[in-house]
Amino acid sequence: MFYDAGAGNQAQYEADIATIRVDYDADFATVTSITSWANSEGSSRGDIDGGFGAAFLPVSGPGFIPFPSDTQDSIELDQFTHEVRLASDTGGTLDWQVGMFVFESDFNVTTVGFDFPPSVTVRHTNDSWAVFGQLSAQVTDVLKLTGGLRWTDDEKQFGVTSPSFISGPGLQFREVEDSRLSWDLAAFLDVSDDASVFARVANGFRAPTIQGRDVAFGAPPSIALSEKITSYEVGFKSELADRRVRLNGAVYYYTIEDPQFSAVGGAGNLVQLVNAEKGRGLGFELDSAFQVTPDFLITAGLSWNDTKIQDENLAVGICAQCTVIDPTVVLSGTTRALVDGNPFPNAPEWIADVTARYGFPIGNGGEIFAFTDWAYQGATNFFLYESEEFNANNQIEGGLRVGYARTDGSLEVAAFVRNITDADNVKGGIDFNNNTGFVNDPRVFGVSARVRY
Repeated sequence: MFYDAGAGNQAQYEADIATIRVDYDADFATVTSITSWANSEGSSRGDIDGGFGAAFLPVSGPGFIPFPSDTQDSIELDQFTHEVRLASDTGGTLDWQVGMFVFESDFNVTTVGFDFPPSVTVRHTNDSWAVFGQLSAQVTDVLKLTGGLRWTDDEKQFGVTSPSFISGPGLQFREVEDSRLSWDLAAFLDVSDDASVFARVANGFRAPTIQGRDVAFGAPPSIALSEKITSYEVGFKSELADRRVRLNGAVYYYTIEDPQFSAVGGAGNLVQLVNAEKGRGLGFELDSAFQVTPDFLITAGLSWNDTKIQDENLAVGICAQCTVIDPTVVLSGTTRALVDGNPFPNAPEWIADVTARYGFPIGNGGEIFAFTDWAYQGATNFFLYESEEFNANNQIEGGLRVGYARTDGSLEVAAFVRNITDADNVKGGIDFNNNTGFVNDPRVFGVSARVRY
């Protein structure tokens, strides 16, 4: 472990959370009320220049570090949600549900630069409400149709609270609002006692949002308008071999109008929101389980995901030192990358996982067990633009647990190891200064005990 700046990379958060749920069974339906409140505060500090020292200091490295960068962001958050819904008893020819939802959020974020920039505090508020309804009809013994509607109204405000000299009328205050109708339609068909197929089409949106951290670094807040998605999915569910094998699968396709993206770093320590003109995704997924013996279970999953940004004119900031693959243009004296055709950031093309658990029954209601899990992540691009450095491929990570457990779940004692091969997997990067990356945890050994009473 090595620290340069960052004061040891301090992080501390405290939260108070309360939830109240009330269910009332009436003669014809169930009334459910869920109310939640949360208050949290804390901060996280980091040395994000990717090394120590700087080029103008006696020592520095690794690589070329133009200047040190040490920043901290802290938050003070209050959040409230309330949902009330009325649902029919399930199992009839018609199942229905109606309800309303309220969301309120108010939080301050303070950015500190420990030399540059000076401390700046900004305030975000978000007020949103929605009404929704869903109806399912058992059309025949084997066919079920479902449809739903949701109306959402969302409003966000942003302003600078300190220092006051950078806050002026219309200068740093921002406000966005949108109201939209979302919907979905689905069909579920039982083709046999052990297999079914389904199809679904849905339309939804993500409300507009404001990113204000850049005010601390002399840039105005950025805004992303609402994104609208239409998705299509068909698939199957099955249980085979006397229910010893489960196999589910689906294929999907979706299009997004005005997709929201975060352009991180580039020419400065910035986080800017942008809208592309369009985006699309397609792929398939499979998941399975095999009960080899009553004591031996294997599960496996696989998905392929192809995403693409579709905007010939979208140009974003690029890294300080990496090798950009995309074509570039110069806008207002700054070199930017054209990202049309690139995959979505942090969207792996291939994902796979497998687990296995074997239990050895002992005594009355207990077992010695061994459980292992492995995950694979394929090609992943970290940013909107593509470069030779900021990406990852063919990452594998596994773990193992061995211990004793009661079959009723009341007790488990185990020894475990995570990242059993001690693989070094790059999980992301920071591109505005040095070629900075951050990685997974190293191999970790431990013991655990769990009691349920």
